[in-house]
Amino acid sequence: MTHAPSTDPPTILLVDDEVALADSLALWLERQYEVRVAYSGREALQAFDDDVDVVFLDRNLPGLPGETVLQEVRRQSTSDTPAVVMLSATPSDELSDLPADDVLTKPVTKADIFDAVARFTADTQEVPVE
Repeated sequence: MTHAPSTDPPTILLVDDEVALADSLALWLERQYEVRVAYSGREALQAFDDDVDVVFLDRNLPGLPGETVLQEVRRQSTSDTPAVVMLSATPSDELSDLPADDVLTKPVTKADIFDAVARFTADTQEVPVE
């Protein structure tokens, strides 16, 4: 069975226990994408399904750490594996062993986020220039 190209916007899952940061990222993205927000690892796994195209995942989450969420997302993924971008306040070389597609060091900029989405989706929408 082949899937027709989807006309739906990509679905982005934002996972960060810093509520203000997660909500800010969501505000940036929700004009162009379907956005889901989770503030913990457990919420992330509840919000994750095969519709998710890109996951922005904080490394330091309470309870269920980002590394565990990453492993579970990889395990649960079917044929269309989402891109996972780790967010961390620590230098990215510490995260190089993880099976993430990219690492962004906090604080992240709007351009960092939109560039990552564009890299990992077939999204050809114009990013607003400010």
